Amino acid sequence: MQEKITADRWKILQGSLAEAGEALKLLPDQEGVVRLRIEGETAKMAGVQWSSDKWLLVDMLADMDSVVSIQFVFYRKGEVIAPEESNHMLSYRLIPLRRMKAAARLEELASRRYYLDMLLGGVLEGHASGRPAAVEEMDAMELIVSSPYGDRFSSLALYDVYLTDALPDMTVEGGPMVDEFGQWRQKDWDTKIHSEEELITYLKEEYKAALESPGYPEGWSRWGGWLGKRFEPTGFFRTHHDGRRWWLVDPDGYAFFSNGMCYGSRMGVYGFTDRRESLFSWLPGLDDPAYKDAWTTADRIPEFAKRNGPGAGSDRRMFNFARANMIRAFGSDGWWEAWLTINAARLKSWGFNTIGVGVNNYEDENAAEYLEKAQIPFVYTLKKFPRTNVRIFRDFPDVYSKAFAEQAQDFARSQLGGLVGNPYLIGYFVNNEPEWKVPYINLAERVFAHPERLDSKTALIGWLKEEYGNIEAVNARWGRSFKSFEDMYLPIERLDAGTEEAGEDFAKLHALLVEKYITVLKAALSSVDPEHLNLGMRYAGAGPREMAGGEHQDVFSFNHYSPSAAEALEAAGAYMDVPVIIGEWHIGGEKSMLAHGLWFSHTQEERAKACEFYMQGAMANRNCVGIHYFEMNDQPLLGRFDGENMAHGAIDVCNRPYKELIEHFKSTAAKMYELCDGQAPPTETTGEAIRRK
Repeated sequence: MQEKITADRWKILQGSLAEAGEALKLLPDQEGVVRLRIEGETAKMAGVQWSSDKWLLVDMLADMDSVVSIQFVFYRKGEVIAPEESNHMLSYRLIPLRRMKAAARLEELASRRYYLDMLLGGVLEGHASGRPAAVEEMDAMELIVSSPYGDRFSSLALYDVYLTDALPDMTVEGGPMVDEFGQWRQKDWDTKIHSEEELITYLKEEYKAALESPGYPEGWSRWGGWLGKRFEPTGFFRTHHDGRRWWLVDPDGYAFFSNGMCYGSRMGVYGFTDRRESLFSWLPGLDDPAYKDAWTTADRIPEFAKRNGPGAGSDRRMFNFARANMIRAFGSDGWWEAWLTINAARLKSWGFNTIGVGVNNYEDENAAEYLEKAQIPFVYTLKKFPRTNVRIFRDFPDVYSKAFAEQAQDFARSQLGGLVGNPYLIGYFVNNEPEWKVPYINLAERVFAHPERLDSKTALIGWLKEEYGNIEAVNARWGRSFKSFEDMYLPIERLDAGTEEAGEDFAKLHALLVEKYITVLKAALSSVDPEHLNLGMRYAGAGPREMAGGEHQDVFSFNHYSPSAAEALEAAGAYMDVPVIIGEWHIGGEKSMLAHGLWFSHTQEERAKACEFYMQGAMANRNCVGIHYFEMNDQPLLGRFDGENMAHGAIDVCNRPYKELIEHFKSTAAKMYELCDGQAPPTETTGEAIRRK
């Protein structure tokens, strides 16, 4: 059953109406935005009955030169959203230039997760933001469309908008966008490959050059450490403060800065092909033996399984054009050895001494063999983070429960068994950008809003008893009227918002939960593997809320996308004097893709200078012991497992490095340890770095 939202119900807040015919055609405003609004009674916006079990579906075509951003923002009458929090919003990135359907599952307003289902067809990625809510509570909604990465947004055509109980056929209509090499068919640029002969000739030459590569820069140890400064060797990586700054120390005792490349061992990135087959100029048959290594299914990608559940995606076909290109040059039996040889030589000669996150991210990669032969230090991201059956918010477990402690021990034993004793392993990231943190929600507030009698709720009430002694003191601080501490087990929303003192207490309670989250895992992991470094949670950002319990980790890690890391590193160091690794950063490149990176430059030379500025500023910071570039490969034109499709790689889909970027990588690496040791000043040349949302 479909319940249509008719064109006359929309108020145009940004943009203008071009025509109303088969489709409602809209033009963006000067800011490049189309923004529409519907209103009505609660749960009956635009005269339509809304319920959480329905889908909101938009049949549309966006004429723009980049990935499409569409947001569904919901409003509840009288509600005030705190400045640090997000609106109730479901947002998606879509394929442009083709008629397609975007579908939002309305029950996702409950915000049980941040990463939404990868729907078939033209939807690339989806996110849920805001405090848990239900569409039945809403009386207004805005639909916002923009071009976050492009320069051209000509028009938006809305063919239909309706609520439905079930999804229709989501296949994308239109001709090919991806050529036989995985490149954007309609675009041209200086380094684009135009023939199979050109591709094969280039890759063969790269293989020959790799066989003659000199390895790490002069003055570096076999691990990539600095021969100019030595400490006590232990046979494993460790941390050390020399009185001026923090260092990592390699197994032979040499000072070490982890200059890493995320997914550095991976040849290419898989992208979805199902229900968008017409968008590809060429795909081999699933039974073609020559290209068997270039096909997979989504369930074999651990990050997809983590976000969507075990077994999800077993029927979702994915293809890796970068692998296919290597197969073209070296055959189905020789491509992997050629890739290992080329890649290991490149990383060392470019000055990267660490393979960053992702060495274990595809099940069909020979990760163990690669690491043994390449002999490059690496970090490891642990999978299957412990989750109690009842969770506080999204993936945040009931951390004070016995079940969490037991699961932590099982997690440590299952994840670390194959890593114990490996001297090339620097350490492990315990998690990766946990969803409970994006965007910020006070976890303690969620504990007291939870309907169940959580062990964490008992622990927080215990803290309040110890801190204030009686319920009257808590009532006075929070502006409440509890008769006893037992009353606090009843679910109550927004206990943190009553008074300023309540906000202060909830900040402390939030920190207690995060500290427990860290320390239980730390104890379990250390009991199994005391030799390797605990590199922390690899948060999506850093600040006092994230750094709670940071002293219990060997290294605090966070990802930081910005033109410079200096300010964030200084703030982290001022809050807590601990060694820090930036687990992800990048500046994307020119317009060979639908998206160019979270920050990007219009030219490769400007991009190279911007990256050099970022790297050298981080290297000069006294707390920073590593930065890991994200990532080795450009992502697929039509998106990877979660829809990301950015041109931010060190190499493109045809395995060609961006030469200007590489030259600046190499020149920075040549003086990396002098920068770390304060013997050389970081560059003041910034380069162009642009942020679009």
